[in-house]
Amino acid sequence: MLAELGFIGTIGEDDEVPVEPESDSGDDQEEGPIVLGRKQKALQKNRSADFNPDFVFIEKEGMYDDRWAMADVMSQLKKKRAATTLDEKIDKVRRRRKAEDKEAKSGKVEEKEDRASCDLKGQEDLGGNEADSKDEDSETDYSSGDEEVLTKADTLKVKEKKKKKKKGQEAGGFFEDASEYDKSLSFQDMNLSRPLLKAITAMGFKQPTPIQKACIPVGLLGKDICACAATGTGKTAAFALPVLERLIYKPRQAAVTRVLVLVPTRELGIQVHSVTKQLAQFCSITTCLAVGGLDVKSQEAALRAAPDILIATPGRLIDHLHNCPSFHLSSIEVLILDEADRMLDEYFEEQMKEIIRMCSHHRQTMLFSATMTDEVKDLASVSLKNPVRIFVNSNTDVAPFLRQEFIRIRPNREGDREAIVAALLMRTFTDHVMLFTQTKKQAHRMHILLGLLGLQVGELHGNLSQTQRLEALRRFKDEQIDILVATDVAARGLDIEGVKTVINFTMPNTVKHYVHRVGRTARAGRAGRSVSLVGEEERKMLKEIVKAAKAPVKARIIPQDVILKFRDKIEKMEKDVYAVLQLEAEEKELQQSEAQIDTAKRLLGKGKETAEQEPERSWFQTKEERKKEKIAKALQEFDLALRGKKKRKKFMKDAKKKGEMTAEERSQFEILKAQMFAERLAKRNRRTKRARAMPEDEPAAGPAKKQKQQKKSVFDEELTNTSKKALKQYRAGPSFEERKQLGLSRQRRGNFKSKSRYKRKK
Repeated sequence: MLAELGFIGTIGEDDEVPVEPESDSGDDQEEGPIVLGRKQKALQKNRSADFNPDFVFIEKEGMYDDRWAMADVMSQLKKKRAATTLDEKIDKVRRRRKAEDKEAKSGKVEEKEDRASCDLKGQEDLGGNEADSKDEDSETDYSSGDEEVLTKADTLKVKEKKKKKKKGQEAGGFFEDASEYDKSLSFQDMNLSRPLLKAITAMGFKQPTPIQKACIPVGLLGKDICACAATGTGKTAAFALPVLERLIYKPRQAAVTRVLVLVPTRELGIQVHSVTKQLAQFCSITTCLAVGGLDVKSQEAALRAAPDILIATPGRLIDHLHNCPSFHLSSIEVLILDEADRMLDEYFEEQMKEIIRMCSHHRQTMLFSATMTDEVKDLASVSLKNPVRIFVNSNTDVAPFLRQEFIRIRPNREGDREAIVAALLMRTFTDHVMLFTQTKKQAHRMHILLGLLGLQVGELHGNLSQTQRLEALRRFKDEQIDILVATDVAARGLDIEGVKTVINFTMPNTVKHYVHRVGRTARAGRAGRSVSLVGEEERKMLKEIVKAAKAPVKARIIPQDVILKFRDKIEKMEKDVYAVLQLEAEEKELQQSEAQIDTAKRLLGKGKETAEQEPERSWFQTKEERKKEKIAKALQEFDLALRGKKKRKKFMKDAKKKGEMTAEERSQFEILKAQMFAERLAKRNRRTKRARAMPEDEPAAGPAKKQKQQKKSVFDEELTNTSKKALKQYRAGPSFEERKQLGLSRQRRGNFKSKSRYKRKK
């Protein structure tokens, strides 16, 4: 399969890059990380001091560190740390297992295992070439030249579609296009202030990236921007530098918040906050972070001080707007929407529209998105005024220095994924690795499995608290852990320096998500590698990736003996995995019971009256309100669709894009639809009944005003109508349409009139 898709060659066990040496498998390897773990714990104890008396503030270039930006966030979370971490539980189970093995087995068994590992290493060296040849022979059915003709035809079609789209956008969408930029532009040529240039050199930036070269000059002019660029191209600095220059040039007279940056996730918000703080380290500009998971009271206190720049997620910002009376957005001069497509994916559309409405109308708005979807275009039309369009490079392009590799999973070998990943991480890619899984449950299981194998692992997904998520990121950045297992929460926006390898446990849903995942490595001109496990159902996506690839894509082969060895190891560890999960469940129950006891004590101490006096926090929308609003919107669209063919076609297209409703929503929608039809029927039936005779009490004649006020039946109107038109009609007889309705002979009106006139003359 892979040979037909345009792969130049395959990688055997002998073809490994010398920079990434293989580590021995066996018991020796398992004992090494424990010693390292002890050293790291000792280092953590030394680092845990909140204040160092020998610390001196320094303004030397290059001395500013990202850790100081994270210290403000982490200091809020120190009180909420869990009693025991997952790594401690894994170590506990591993020690117990080792003690049991020592008691049950003699030293001879350990020697046998060492020999087996040595034999296995020798087989890997021999088995690489054999596996290469076997795989090449088995995949000959894909080696045909027809693929090139088809790809050329497809690319021509895509180009034509893109041209049509561009014409449409230029006609009705954007005021100006600034995608072409001066490639020789440097930071010194952008007329930036000295404090910013000093911060840029301190951070180690030498040359601006393409998106920075295109965006910064336009942003400094104060124009609205709609920018689209691939992940890892330096979008944060592209909007932060013009904003900081504006704040330095125009100092504030009163204490107000003038810049708002909206981000989709907490981790991205923390990253944008740290980058902005580093760029403003030599200025007197204040920044504030308002994201979920952190202390609400401390954030409210920071907002009362009116910081210059506020970085926030939409949910937490709405919370503060509703519950913090002194905070408002009427003084916002610059609004930045970062990763706008992701925010619309996360159901933040209504919240974002409310925030945009609250902001000042006379503002500069910058919208940054990795992909330009229809939803993002609608948001741009609502929030931007005469925007400048900056599309630097396509989101479907991976980083230029990324080496893409794929491992084929046979149809009957789907259960080997865990063994393959374990083999890769134990033998080849030992540090600075991000492992992406599709589900949170799978990420947690891989953390436990790899931890039991003796590797230093952390996890990052939605089931963790904000403290645990930030702690995992910090440990990975500080090289305390070698592997970070994550879901798509960490796939976008996060810039983690030094990531060498990205491994995809399963392929994501779309090519866009794949590009974002592999974009965690090979950032800002560095080299990197991605290894993806591809099953039979994922072949279609693989073909698209290979077609779009500019550099040659490789197929990696792992010998079957190695996979079998690691599969046996994982099977033996199932009991240990269950033991770790049991320890977690017990500790969770204990924490819940302790929390209930604490709340009971607090209520008893304060009393019910004081507890009731505390005002409840108001929220933007509950789940039920959101559901009702969604159904009402769908009903309104359905009502509009009944009025014409074009509207009906549009409704059908939109329904396919949005996806089907849940069973509960569908039933509520059908009930509302039936009610709507019943109301319309009732309106039609509410007609005045025809009167059979003139009422006795009614006077024969009266003023015109009274006649207009009194409603008459059709029969009464026909009797009392003495106008010329009515008399002429009655003399001439029924019209053609009336004759048709009455079933009389269809005779033209003119002929009928002429005959009647002819008779009168006679």
